[in-house]
Parts: sequence; structure tokens; C-alpha cells
Amino acid sequence: MKSALVVYGTTEGQTRKIAEFIANALKAGGVKVELLDSADERASLVQPTYAAAIVCGSLHQFRFQASLRRFVKDNASWLAGIPAAFVAVSLTAALEDDGSRGELQELAQEFYRETGWTPAITRQVAGALRYSEYDYFKRLVMKLIARQKGGDTDTSRDYEYTDWDDLAGFVEEFLAATSLREGARGER
Repeated sequence: MKSALVVYGTTEGQTRKIAEFIANALKAGGVKVELLDSADERASLVQPTYAAAIVCGSLHQFRFQASLRRFVKDNASWLAGIPAAFVAVSLTAALEDDGSRGELQELAQEFYRETGWTPAITRQVAGALRYSEYDYFKRLVMKLIARQKGGDTDTSRDYEYTDWDDLAGFVEEFLAATSLREGARGER
């Protein structure tokens, strides 16, 4: 059976949840999957034995996690040699305007320049607003940003913007674009 790596960087947990969803969808598609947090010490031991990879990271203060940037930079050469996708998670992805989409594309391009890796597929995915987990200052800042962008400002609850059906469709597209499904009989 061919295998795929789903590696992620997370700050508040939504990207972990998204990566777990992707890993489970790949498994349901007949793929052997390794799910790995880029901040885990095992990330430095990864061997280039995968038939495909999906890298997931979340934007915070205009940057992706340092551990994810380091992982991708250290593994860019073999990641470039297999079918791979980047799932960029952010609150901005929930916005429909062209300016926000352009900003996200530029931040992804900056990540690619910094790491030396450009995936075949990039998917922007909306994250979550977790007011209940923020300290007073962060809650205030996030509420202000949400108000400016026309978002949810009731700090007594959390908001999840991830479109799970769209994410399932992305995994199906990824499976169709790779030879992973054929892997039920094959190598790796």
C-alpha cells in the first residue's frame, strides 16, 4: 500500500483538526497515512519514503509556524519530487473579497520562497475564531479585527469557519490527481 504524509503546524488546534480530517479522508480512500505535528521531535527523523504529502499550516501574524517552515525547508528536495499539496489555514480565507485572497496568495508565495518548496496544489481553508481560549488582550484584538472585517464579535462563544464538505472535495481531488488510490496493491 502506498503511503502519504500529512504534516501540520498548529497554534490553536484548528489546523490539527483539519490535518486529522485530511488523514482520515485519505485513509477512507485506501491510503496508508502518517500524521505528524511539525513541532514533534519525530519530525526531524522523517525519511523520504512517501508517495505523496499534504502540508498544513496556519497563518498567525502573517507567518506560518516556525516548526513547519523548518520542516519544509529541511525536506524541500524530496517533497518537490512527489505529488504534494499545501493547505493554508487562516481566518482570512473565510472572507470572499479579492484583496483578502490576494493577500493569502502572497503569504503562501512568501512561505514557498522561504522554504524552497512550491507544491503542485495550494488550498486556502478557513480556520476558527476561539474566543474562549484567548487571554483578555488577544480576545480584544481578535474582536477588533473581526469587527473591521465584518466578522463575528460575540466573545462568549467560538466560531468555526472550516468548510468540511469543501475539504472533503479537496481530498478527493488530491486522490484523483495522484496514484495513491492505486496503492492498495502497490509499494511504499
